[in-house]
Amino acid sequence: MKKSILVALMALSATFANHGYTAEEHSHGHDSHGSVATQTGLSLNNGERWEMDDHTRTMSQMMQQTFFAADHSTLGGLNAAGTALEQQMEKLITGCTMTGKAHEQLHVFLNEHVTTINALAKADDYASARENAIRLKGQMETYQKHFK
Repeated sequence: MKKSILVALMALSATFANHGYTAEEHSHGHDSHGSVATQTGLSLNNGERWEMDDHTRTMSQMMQQTFFAADHSTLGGLNAAGTALEQQMEKLITGCTMTGKAHEQLHVFLNEHVTTINALAKADDYASARENAIRLKGQMETYQKHFK
């Protein structure tokens, strides 16, 4: 079990290292979070949404506004939205003060979310950009169902 967690953390660190974020930078001293998984590993807090810190909540709202206000009709518009979201995600991550189970669940969510944002920013054709935009919209809906 520990070996699989270590492998997952190493993969996650490699993914985020290319974008200015490593798991160690955001660990808040919690090296044994217990799991790194995809969004399918999300759970509720005894049937309720997880409480986010003010910074995370504010940045999440800002990211949603950026996404929905973007020009989704062109590759350039979607790439620009992805780039803006990458910058906002960096601010979300660096300013996070969360701890505990809610923090762990946020990491579960971010594993897939960050990857999709990066893919949107770097898409080289409209079809793949649109596919990532649709995926992001679904992830934002998932966020709303699991976090407050």
